[in-house]
Amino acid sequence: MLPKTPVSHGLTALFLAATTSAKILYAGVNSAGGEFAQQNLPGAFGTDYRFINQSAIDFFIDAGVNTIRLPFLLERMCPLDTGLGSTFNESYFSEFQTAVNYVTMRGGYAVIDPHNYYRYNDPSSQPSSGSIIGNTTDANASTTADFAAFWGELAKRFATNPNVILGLMNEPHDMPTELILSNNQASIDSIRQAGAKQLILVPGNGFTGAQRWLNSTCSGCKPNADVLTAITDPASNFAFDMHLYFDNDTSGTHNECTLAAPGNLAATTTWLQENNYTAFLSEFGAGANSVCFKTLNNTLMWLEDHPQFIGWTYWAAGPLWGSGTAC
Repeated sequence: MLPKTPVSHGLTALFLAATTSAKILYAGVNSAGGEFAQQNLPGAFGTDYRFINQSAIDFFIDAGVNTIRLPFLLERMCPLDTGLGSTFNESYFSEFQTAVNYVTMRGGYAVIDPHNYYRYNDPSSQPSSGSIIGNTTDANASTTADFAAFWGELAKRFATNPNVILGLMNEPHDMPTELILSNNQASIDSIRQAGAKQLILVPGNGFTGAQRWLNSTCSGCKPNADVLTAITDPASNFAFDMHLYFDNDTSGTHNECTLAAPGNLAATTTWLQENNYTAFLSEFGAGANSVCFKTLNNTLMWLEDHPQFIGWTYWAAGPLWGSGTAC
């Protein structure tokens, strides 16, 4: 959900220190920016959107971080005049590919992140604007097959890069959890048919919130825990993509940390363990104050102590946050 507070420089040592854990395979940060100025389509590279600052990537990699999550906007990758599918804006893709290749050339892992909330055609007021992908009652909505075609093309282009991680979708919400399952499954099948064998991150409903994975998140919505056990992967190489914020509405937009680990992770961790699943915390963040520092430390310790969690990327760094707020 945007906007969220970028990582403060005072937190840098905290999240870098956790990379020493033997149980966490992936530890890093989001480089937000490719999805910025979503009201401006297609937007101008370097002004409206930008994926990385190479010197910041160098800083993180040299400090021990090994994973960078790279958000992008579907409406820029797949322009509205051609629609969601396998036809890309090659200029936008080229800039994204350059960012991915730089991260992986430096030895890091790059998490691909379509930052669209399972919506397409109007990102102007994210996270709620646009038609829900796969919604057959909306004549303007792209289909599940369209989304699978998009993932087949994107996966084919990165299939030979083993350091690419495929995050299916950022923060689905307020839609039938069964539709999320359908979109997820069609995408997984398309990715594997394209020959890509890399790790896939599978999101759930309710902004893919870890703290409510076992709960209904909208009227009539079934819990992720009750629906997403039907996911299958021919390569047996997926983890559930989860987010976690600590303010009172779990939006990540307030400085106060009132919801703290381990209580916010205990039930989901048990579910992961009982079902032999793993999870990746691809967004979490907190305000720059003593309570939040303790909350972050406790969260990282929980992740390190529970092998059900294989990785995390903090929200957020990136080249367009502005002076003094983020790397």
